[in-house]
Amino acid sequence: MALIGWPKTIAWSDFGKAVASVPNSYTGSHTDCHIEIDISYSWGGVVSAGGGDYKLKDIKVVVHIDKLNTWVLQGVSTGSNQAQILKHEQGHFNIAGITARDVETALKNLRDPDQSALATSASTTADGIIASGQTEEDTYDGDPTDGGTDHGNDATQQAKWNGLIAKARSLDDLP
Repeated sequence: MALIGWPKTIAWSDFGKAVASVPNSYTGSHTDCHIEIDISYSWGGVVSAGGGDYKLKDIKVVVHIDKLNTWVLQGVSTGSNQAQILKHEQGHFNIAGITARDVETALKNLRDPDQSALATSASTTADGIIASGQTEEDTYDGDPTDGGTDHGNDATQQAKWNGLIAKARSLDDLP
């Protein structure tokens, strides 16, 4: 079993070359930078878990920054609030990492007497956790009246999230 790519402290170099304007393909409301994070998972077959059940073997969960869709506007990485912005983006990366850890744990614990049903359950379970993680990231960026940080612009909410993310063992520990 392996969780690859997290934890990691992100840097401005993870955002690639700075861009002069927001890419046309970007549909979000945050316009100084954007980190695109992918979570993938795989396993290398099934083995007996005892008692007539099977479990997945060689589970691999990868957290990856998609540099083709990650960007920062020119000047942001040298601006006076660069540390605050990067800390907020680190929060996104850490939520993705917590999500990936939850996927790994769930896949590790799955058992089924039917190998085919196990594979189906694994995909359904992992995809559901990844979707929940995306919902959590949307909440993190959201309106402060709904518990969000307004893309890191609400310092009080950002500080609250920073603490929660630092202590979180799973997505269940976040709002």
